[in-house]
Formats: sequence, structure tokens, C-alpha cells
Amino acid sequence: MWHEKTKALRKSGKLTVIGITQEQHPDRCRLFARWKGLDWPIMWDPFNMTGTRVVPRYTLIDEHGVVRSLRANPATIEASFLDKVFPAPAQAEPLPKGTGRELIEALQAKKRSRKAAWFRALSDLLWNDGNGDEAMHALEGYAKVKPKDAAAQWRLGVAYRMRHDSGERHDGDFQRALDSWRGGLDLDPGQYIYRRRIQQYGPRLDKPYPFYPWVDDARKALEARGETVPPLLAPLSGAERVAAGRIAAAEGEKEPDPTSSIEAPKGLLHVESAVAWNTPNRRTKGDAARVHVVLRPTGNRVLLWDADAGPVTVWLDLPKGWGTEHRRLTYALKGTDKAEEQVVLDFEVAFPGGKPEGGVIKGYALYYACLDGPGECKYLRHDFQVALPKRP
Repeated sequence: MWHEKTKALRKSGKLTVIGITQEQHPDRCRLFARWKGLDWPIMWDPFNMTGTRVVPRYTLIDEHGVVRSLRANPATIEASFLDKVFPAPAQAEPLPKGTGRELIEALQAKKRSRKAAWFRALSDLLWNDGNGDEAMHALEGYAKVKPKDAAAQWRLGVAYRMRHDSGERHDGDFQRALDSWRGGLDLDPGQYIYRRRIQQYGPRLDKPYPFYPWVDDARKALEARGETVPPLLAPLSGAERVAAGRIAAAEGEKEPDPTSSIEAPKGLLHVESAVAWNTPNRRTKGDAARVHVVLRPTGNRVLLWDADAGPVTVWLDLPKGWGTEHRRLTYALKGTDKAEEQVVLDFEVAFPGGKPEGGVIKGYALYYACLDGPGECKYLRHDFQVALPKRP
């Protein structure tokens, strides 16, 4: 709406528009902007340094750098803002000069405080300077000494998720991100930026709306226009696509290997999991969780996925009284003879007749693979289990 209604004002030079996005993944914002033809600059603020509590938020700033309104309206912006002459503040401080990075350096030089080190750590992560571990230690240390600082807890979660999506991931980073986000929300329950980030990866029971239903449409539209489609750095999870609601219990699904007859060599796959619980919410009742599971080769032996032979199949065995939409899941491998590809699945669990505390989900994956390089390929099984962490 703003893009369409302010075109003439921006073209005439009367108005400059800058967008700020709190997206965890800037590539998704880039895809949306290219799809919709947004031609103004968009700044990436994954740590929500602006302190935004809800979106969208419209801020009008005059030529003196003074905020004049937080409730901008495109229908009245000319009369209420652009056509007005605002006096300069009586004692205006000079605006700081330099890039964002230079301002960070100046802050740290001026006051070598823990807060300055915290800002520097956030800066290092945004600029991807290769100081990831040092920056993470600084953020962890700050969150530890400021346990009641909701923003510090939540921003630590953003940093964990950044590392999870990078090539330097540590086991458990996604769960640490979810736990840190929940810590921030518990301290500031009315902060909907914090709540939405958890709901993005959480169960349908808790969702206000589907988060990324537009991605496929955007890709198809750009391809039809002959434009380059920006790649997504982190693949969309099922949780980010589904709509709000409750799951229907799985029925009539046939277990693929009920007698455990398929060969199950150990040490080939590593399983990592994360559990996103529903947030405390007055409009929903009951408990549910979205379970995210990643299977990746361990590197102990060369394991080449054989995508041509078929998808990876996963079977889930839940405790009595628990429900899920599908006990049998499939994952289509994206390429043949790839040793580095990881299988990423997520599913929802509801607890209408069982207690989630201390529960364990058992399961196994069936997959085609070639061991120790190209050659004879086998159909193999890998058993795993997911222990649900303590509910926040």
C-alpha cells in the first residue's frame, strides 16, 4: 500500500522512504521486495535494535532528524507532514557521522563497558567478520549477567539461530535459540516480535496466520517475468508454511519396517532435534509442540545419498495418548550422489490424553545410500529418538 500510494511523492523528491525489517533471514525479505517491485532501500534489523513491538510501524522524521509522528497515514501525509514547515530544535545536537560500523567503533573506544562489548558482538555477527565464537561468548556473558533483560535474552536467540543457519553450526543451536526467545517473551509477554518468532517455528495451535504462504507464488511470478529468483539461504520448514488450526490425528498409515528387518548400521547418520512449544496464549487451550529433526551424515564413512532410488522415509512411534498428523513422513532428496545434504523434517505433536513432560518420541529413517563412494547402494535404516525438553 505504501509503495503504491507514495510513488509520486518519492519521484518528486518530497519524500524519502526507508524500510526496516526484523526478519531473521534477509533473503526472504529480498525475495518479497523483488516480487512486489519495492524500490526503496530496506535495512536488516534482525536483533530489533529499534525496539519495535508490533509491525507495521510508520515513523515520520523531518529534515532536522526529529521524529514528528509514529502514526503516519498515506492519505494525509502531505497535509500533516510534507507541506508543513518544522522549526529546528533550539539545542539540536550534531548528528553523528560515519557508517554503522564506525559508530560501533566509536562507542567502544569512548566507553569500554560490557554494553559496548555487547554492541560490538552484535556488529560482528551482522558483518560476518569471522569472530562468531568470540561474539557468541560476549552475548552469552551479557545475557548471563542481565537475566532480567528481555531484549538481551531474545537477541541471544537470534544469534544462535544465525549460527545454526551458517556453516559453523553447533549441535543444539536451534533449541538454544528457541529457549532464548522464550526467555525474552517470558520477561516481556506483550512483545509481539518475540512471540511471532517462536510462533513462526511452533505448532498450528498457536499460529495467528501462516508465515510464508507467498514464497512459492513469488518464485513462480519472478520466473514468469524472466527475472532472477533470489535463493533462500535457509529452507522453509513445514511450520513456516502451515496455517493456524489443530491437527487431525493420523489414521490408517502402514508402518514400513514393523519387524526391524532392514539393515541398520550404526555411526552413519547424526540426528539433531529442536522442539518449539506453543506460547502462553489466552485464545488457545491445550498443549502442542512442533518438533524439528535434522539427519546428516556423520563423516565417519563416506555416505552418498541415492536420490534416484527414492525419498527418505521416516516413521514415528509416539507415547500413548499423543497425537500427530502423519506418522509416516517422506523427504525428497534434492540431488544424487551428495554426501553433504541433510534431511530436514518437522511435525506437530498434540497431547490431548498424555503428559508431555519427559516424553520420548521414537522413530526410524529408511534411506538409500552408497557407502564409501559410488558403487553398490543399499536400503538402510537408522533408529533415533527425540526427548522433549522441559516445557517452559
